[in-house]
Amino acid sequence: MGAVSEPGAPRDGWYGVGVPRVSIRAIFIAVVVAIAAVQLVAVTLAALPPNRYSDAAAPRTAYLDPYFAQNWRLFAPAPVSQDREMLFQGSYVADDGTLRRTPWVDWTAVELDLIHHRLVGGRAGYVTNKLYGPLGQRYRGLGVAQRAVADGTDEAKPPSWSAFEAKLLEGGASRFRVGSYLLYERATARLATDVLASRWPDIDVTAVRYRVRSWPVTPYAARSGSEAEREAARPDPTLRDSGWRVPTPGSAREQRAVASFDRRHR
Repeated sequence: MGAVSEPGAPRDGWYGVGVPRVSIRAIFIAVVVAIAAVQLVAVTLAALPPNRYSDAAAPRTAYLDPYFAQNWRLFAPAPVSQDREMLFQGSYVADDGTLRRTPWVDWTAVELDLIHHRLVGGRAGYVTNKLYGPLGQRYRGLGVAQRAVADGTDEAKPPSWSAFEAKLLEGGASRFRVGSYLLYERATARLATDVLASRWPDIDVTAVRYRVRSWPVTPYAARSGSEAEREAARPDPTLRDSGWRVPTPGSAREQRAVASFDRRHR
């Protein structure tokens, strides 16, 4: 007669003698913990200031970039801490064949005229204030190599948008971040092209670029001084010039609207 196993004794089988059976609950918990750990590492890398580690992980953490962003001042209002301006400049070929540049156009100052001289009414037209933040965020979201490409375009032969995108994507860059950056970059180039055309309609602009300038306000402790003392205490502004972009004119209707706005508010 064969041996009879005692009740409760481990049985020979798929798991082997004495090996505990792994429950579905234990597997589920292990998977959830692993996913949470990966997410925690991804969020940490995405939140770090740009460096070689965050740049290397950028293609894997691009899914964390929000489609919609909200400034935290919605919940905690704070006074304005800096003046933010956007300026445009164009490049063109002069009659003697040399490259020339137009003066910088401070388009933010033109838009602010609408607010300074209209106490009642809408505030439509303050476009550069909306572009300023997303432009900086998308630029900082690029890797070091991509920022070098964005800053180093040729004034004489700016790349087409498709060639520019391909160059940015080289080296495994995140397609999502590059696409998000180009969305705002192209919108800015479009506005710059229309602004320059309104100022110099007889010039065939061959390249455009923009400058973003932030100027912190005078520190609170120095605000009781004279005007000269307040200006002397104010920190220096910071500037960033974009690379040269191919002119990107808007529709005929948009160009007329920009030209009309420029005439009324410059």
